[in-house]
Amino acid sequence: MTKLWSASRKQILESNLYKYETFLTSKYKLKFNNEYNKIFKWSVNNTDSFWDSIWEYCKVKGNNNKNKLIKSKTFYKNNFLPKNKLNFAENLLSKNNNTKAITFISENGFKEIRSWRELNLNVKKIISFFKKIKIKKGDRISAYMPNLIETVEYFIASSAIGGIWSSCSPDFGTAGVIERFSQIKPKILIIADKYFYNGKEINVIERLPEILKKIKSIKHVVIINYPGEKFLNFKLKNNIKLHYWKNIRKNKPDKKLFTKHNFNTPLAILYSSGTTGKPKCICHRTGGVLLQHLKEHQLHCEIKENDNVFYFTTCGWMMWNWLVSCLASKASIVLYDGFPMYKKPEQLLDIVEKEKITLLGVSAKYIDALKN
Repeated sequence: MTKLWSASRKQILESNLYKYETFLTSKYKLKFNNEYNKIFKWSVNNTDSFWDSIWEYCKVKGNNNKNKLIKSKTFYKNNFLPKNKLNFAENLLSKNNNTKAITFISENGFKEIRSWRELNLNVKKIISFFKKIKIKKGDRISAYMPNLIETVEYFIASSAIGGIWSSCSPDFGTAGVIERFSQIKPKILIIADKYFYNGKEINVIERLPEILKKIKSIKHVVIINYPGEKFLNFKLKNNIKLHYWKNIRKNKPDKKLFTKHNFNTPLAILYSSGTTGKPKCICHRTGGVLLQHLKEHQLHCEIKENDNVFYFTTCGWMMWNWLVSCLASKASIVLYDGFPMYKKPEQLLDIVEKEKITLLGVSAKYIDALKN
């Protein structure tokens, strides 16, 4: 195998993995001699100490009670850190200043930036709104949304109150979204009025009557207009309460401290592909998602504070959740919505250059398309 790249001594000493090894040496009096396989073997053989070390090294905000893994012969019944408490939103809102947290770019070039201060403020306004309409811990919050900044904000706010998030991108048709959301009985739906793909404007809000007809559990609908575009007029003939993002933004932000939830509190429902029957609902839990993503981001992907991470994904794919969690490492993220080769094949690569991206994520299919 041809070696494509090797790190310099300086790069090794400045890496997150080296700093993590130094942390382990100090904490546990262990010596790994810069050998990754030794660290890996230790992590497998000492799961309690390993996950406790990730919590401490990544500076997770919460109550670490240093409790052991409760093991079971049935894999999914293993109980990790059962007495630990944290709030997912508090960890993602890792900064509160005027530097950029999120950049949104549409296929037509419209760009919008949200600072950390604006992100904190909007999330707290949404929390206030959720409480006002009596959305509480354990309620399912569904989003039928393009890859917008608002989608991220509602997700973070959902996690703050202990809601269970579920999202589908609008490229799933009406039948696809009904098939998924009807299984989880959401109390509220967040929906965009439209989205764009390869130059075509696609009306999403006209699908709403059919969705509400088939999913009776929805009592509230939040409508968000696509950034930089005129709002699509819409009327709904039923008793569902409609709320508009432009009005919710006028709310006073919630000023209460973030409630600490149990480590294993449900965070989000993702779905299997649906190739064998209906898509299967897969529930991911708060603490596990945060620790796993922090570990991957910082130790495997070398993400650091002030990095700018761009993963080409929609909010219906698991990598969207992975991207959003980069905020917990004090990195900023870039959201792209639309066709990746709109008008020119190097569309995404231009974004990488202009936005000074430090980590890019794309699919193998995209790389193959560029090759061809």
